[in-house]
Amino acid sequence: MSQPYQLGKLTRTRTDGSKYWSYAIIWHTDEGRRRVSLGTTERPAAETLAREFWAKLTLSSVESVGQVIEAYLATLPDPTTKPDMNTSSAIKDSQRKHTSWKAAKPYWGNLLLSHVDDETSTGYVTWRKRAANTIRNELSLVRVALNWAAGKKMIPAAPKIILPAMPESSVDHLTKKQFRAFLAGCKAPHVALFAQLAVTTGGRAKALLELTWDRVDFDRGLIALNPSGRVQRANKKRAIVPVNDRLMPLLREAFEGRTTDHVIEYKCQPVADIKKGILLAKGRTGIHCTPHMFRHSAAVWMAEARTPMEEIAAFLGHTDIRITIRVYARFHPDYLRRAASALDW
Repeated sequence: MSQPYQLGKLTRTRTDGSKYWSYAIIWHTDEGRRRVSLGTTERPAAETLAREFWAKLTLSSVESVGQVIEAYLATLPDPTTKPDMNTSSAIKDSQRKHTSWKAAKPYWGNLLLSHVDDETSTGYVTWRKRAANTIRNELSLVRVALNWAAGKKMIPAAPKIILPAMPESSVDHLTKKQFRAFLAGCKAPHVALFAQLAVTTGGRAKALLELTWDRVDFDRGLIALNPSGRVQRANKKRAIVPVNDRLMPLLREAFEGRTTDHVIEYKCQPVADIKKGILLAKGRTGIHCTPHMFRHSAAVWMAEARTPMEEIAAFLGHTDIRITIRVYARFHPDYLRRAASALDW
């Protein structure tokens, strides 16, 4: 999606005849080309000023929620831009917000600001009919855009947007007995290796399928789940985890027989999706399982072994320990025991 304006250079002449220049925002109207000086010679500052100028120009006669949100989105990086190490996070955030708006626009696009009340948000929940987390993401975009516009004095005040409550976290996991039975049903070696790698590292399926041998340090007994140069997502960090005694001989055997650079391979090719192999093993054993359940299982087993929540958070790559506590603390044998023991008379 290209910007509806361009940046250019505007040259002026001082009274003494000397010339100076500054960046200018340039756009086209029915009356012809328009140019306005941004008053700076610094490109990054000019880009920011141009976005703010365009937003104010666009919202000069704002009436609908859709106008506000689209003006806000115009201030974000172009979602079609190819990201690099420095821009990856911002561009992915822009992509997510544009995706959210695509879903929310039919409901919010033509809705007048004056018509938004407490019932509007709950009406969206009923209209959208999606998971609570999905709706929260979409309503968060609406709320952020409205607050942004109010902060810029483009609208008198931001209408109230109410997000649905966070759902109770579901922790589908396998017991150790179930995992052993499931593993016995894995006829394909690459599926069995994936399952054992997943449950001993707590890594997400994508990270494990992308794992290459150069990030397996046999001497130090460590696996770096995040490849060099990849920008970490704030909410989905990939950790460096130790290789335990159960996994080490399995990795060494797989390394000796490798035909590609990837740890998980099948028929001399990296594996793009492990779901089919997991489904076949499920059919043989009758044990319900998904690739992400191995990660949950790893966290639950650690909690059941009284591993401190701080260590579990670091193992899983959680940057906010509150997430770890909210989801997995209940599996710790001592969870709330001290509190319960105080309730005696």
